[in-house]
Amino acid sequence: MHVGLLALILEGHSLSDSCVVRGLEAVERLVWQDKRGKRVQACGPPVWDTLLMTIGLWDAGVDGSNENLLKAVEWVRKRQLLGPEGDWRVYNSQLSPGGFSFEYFNTWYPDVDDTAAAILAFVKQDPSCIDLPFLTSAIEWIFGMQNSDGGSGAFDLNNDRLFLNKIPFSDMDSLCDPSTADVTGRILEAFGLVFKHTKHAYIDETLLKRMDSASQHGIEYLHSVQEPTGAWYGRWGSNYIYGTSNVLCGLEYYKHDRQVQTLIQPPLRWLKDVQNADGGWGESLLTYKDPELAGCGASTASQTAWGAMGLLAHLPPTDQAICRSMEFLTSSQTDREGEGASWPEKEYTGTGFPRFFYLGYSFYRHYFPMMALGRFLGR
Repeated sequence: MHVGLLALILEGHSLSDSCVVRGLEAVERLVWQDKRGKRVQACGPPVWDTLLMTIGLWDAGVDGSNENLLKAVEWVRKRQLLGPEGDWRVYNSQLSPGGFSFEYFNTWYPDVDDTAAAILAFVKQDPSCIDLPFLTSAIEWIFGMQNSDGGSGAFDLNNDRLFLNKIPFSDMDSLCDPSTADVTGRILEAFGLVFKHTKHAYIDETLLKRMDSASQHGIEYLHSVQEPTGAWYGRWGSNYIYGTSNVLCGLEYYKHDRQVQTLIQPPLRWLKDVQNADGGWGESLLTYKDPELAGCGASTASQTAWGAMGLLAHLPPTDQAICRSMEFLTSSQTDREGEGASWPEKEYTGTGFPRFFYLGYSFYRHYFPMMALGRFLGR
């Protein structure tokens, strides 16, 4: 956005011109001010944060009928994008809308990751919703965004002409939007949860068959992109711990599949191998430049939660590595000046553009540990 403003000024527009004034007002809406000063956020992710906080609260034991949880889910549901906009239509003009965006109402860019997270939040809060139109339309939209390789990107369909990233204005080597393991893993988790709760409501048999087919293609994709170590690359979170956790959480619902049984053993070993001596997990952003550093870094709350959830999806809570991770999370929790219990985390664990641009999500240190601790207690 700020580069667009610079371009307008260079083209001769003044600071008082309407287009520049409106642009500056838009930048101002991203300004964050607190006791440490004023700074500009890269973006505002209220839908994403609300979805993951809802999942975290539910996993931590908050009842689905809780008033605040109901308000959060309803707030997100009203932000489903059902209008005629959307760049995704360029590659699939016949697909009906049904996605959710990262921000409040980013009508042109709903994304697959948020839509899968929305399904998880909705179904966890109320399993009987799986046959309601808003949920089935989200599932249908995800079907239409599955790439030909079986995986899914975030915003586009089959946008994988990676040579375009060599163009000088290629948006930090991210002009394309190919399939990623972390997004594919979240889709498998969302579909798997729907499969698990089909007893709570009727869901069309044809839709279930399509979900099964899409899931099998997704598993095949994950098999094709698994690292020699057993881990998976994390496109939207740092890095291999994030990708591996998302995939393992997704594959939890497909354990009966023989291919999956073979697929999960190497990543489980890898997570245990890279666990830190303090029981946590951490991974530096340098792994995007040097994959040899995968899984290496000081332990953080969010990355420890990712590692723990990956193991919990396939191992009993009595597993030593899981117990050590729970000890790390419980011992590192702090009371921040009367604001309630949380976890310290100064490291950036969110990824915008690998090797170029990273995100510090304020709530990652809250809801991911809540998920991990809740799932541990719920086993």
